[in-house]
Amino acid sequence: MDLTLDVEDYKLNIRAGGVIIHNNKILTHKNINKDHYCLPGGRVEIGESSEETIRREIKEELGKDIEITGYIATIENFFEMENKKYHEIYFLHRIEFKNEEDKNIDYTMHNIEGKEYLQYEWIDLDKIEEYTILPRCLQEVFKSTNFPVHKINNDLKCKDIVIREVKYEDIEQIVDININDWKKVYKGIIDDTTLDNLDRNEKIEKWRQHYNIGNVIVAEENGKILGYCRYDDNVAYENSDIDSEIIAIYVDYDSLGKGIGRKLVEYVMNDLKNKSKNKMIIWCLEKNENGRKFYEKIGGKLMTDEKYFEKDGKRYKEVGYVYNIG
Repeated sequence: MDLTLDVEDYKLNIRAGGVIIHNNKILTHKNINKDHYCLPGGRVEIGESSEETIRREIKEELGKDIEITGYIATIENFFEMENKKYHEIYFLHRIEFKNEEDKNIDYTMHNIEGKEYLQYEWIDLDKIEEYTILPRCLQEVFKSTNFPVHKINNDLKCKDIVIREVKYEDIEQIVDININDWKKVYKGIIDDTTLDNLDRNEKIEKWRQHYNIGNVIVAEENGKILGYCRYDDNVAYENSDIDSEIIAIYVDYDSLGKGIGRKLVEYVMNDLKNKSKNKMIIWCLEKNENGRKFYEKIGGKLMTDEKYFEKDGKRYKEVGYVYNIG
């Protein structure tokens, strides 16, 4: 019997997964009808250790015997699936096939239980950011150098947040987010005189004149704007296949950590994908360390190109992060 229990409006789930790496490629589990990947494994059964679970699951699904070679992570995972909220405890082990010949496998494998929609694909670790692997915090786990690690992945934080196109009546909230972020995020980066002289009325008037020019989306929760993003789907970079850009993205400072920025970027990426765009760029102030960590966390690749912008007679360096859309 699986260790899956209904508790109030949640389902409590205990799960075990395995990380197996061959030739710098990691084995993933894929439902061919969905667009995300997972690691091989399954639910822990009552009276079973997580090590026993991963051995059993690999044997049942692939017909292979494995050995446990290390412990990688404990993940507290909160998510929603099929209109049900999950509170999952996920135990992640490093594993390897026991058979010497199996240790050289680098081809796509298929489920031996008759589940034809399931297959097991190898993903290049150097390109791992290009894939959606759940739980999302696995991207951080793969970058870790000291194991085991403890991660919390909470996809429920932004469950009630709606991403939609901007409206005229959003303008004042957008301007307030922009000014507040500049004063808090850019403190010590942008000159204090510039930050002290940000003019709310001037910004509101400028937005009122131009708010419907280009692509602007907002993140809304219960009628309150918590973030916004402006992007361009018609950018031409010379000698480059970059054809789109996120021009500005701001999240209410007090709402950081709720996954709002990620939801805004995902919305943009899906829109650009539907428009057959190839690559997107986001420019960030070089000294904005938290912003740069976020762009790297969601899969951005740092460009060698640099650019500068001027404000009130001061010059500031920016760096660019590129994302593959297709």
